Amino acid sequence: MTTSTVLSKAMNGTVDPPLLPPPDRVAGLLAELGSPPRPAVHLRAVHDVAHQPADWMEQRHPAVAFDREAVLFGAATHDVGKTVHLAELSGPGSAREEAGQALLLERGVSPEPARFAAIHA
Repeated sequence: MTTSTVLSKAMNGTVDPPLLPPPDRVAGLLAELGSPPRPAVHLRAVHDVAHQPADWMEQRHPAVAFDREAVLFGAATHDVGKTVHLAELSGPGSAREEAGQALLLERGVSPEPARFAAIHA
């Protein structure tokens, strides 16, 4: 199985329990970066979980303004820097944070959503 096939399965494959797929832009970005499956699955899972408080806010407090898409994009990209700092997949470190923000900015993501990669810790 090729790396791109494994990554595609990690991003879009059926899992139990079911996970929502990440935004197409994020899946494309991870493919472009040659992301290993492990950080891709982590980002997908965090993106899926981020839907819960976003849905809750919209349903219970519709008058409260928040940028749902920014929250979900941030969840789906917060650890994108691990695609270049592979040691941080299973060990300590914070180099992924600045690197993740830089990766996003270099690929045309505006500074506001790219900041999630740098500040989530």
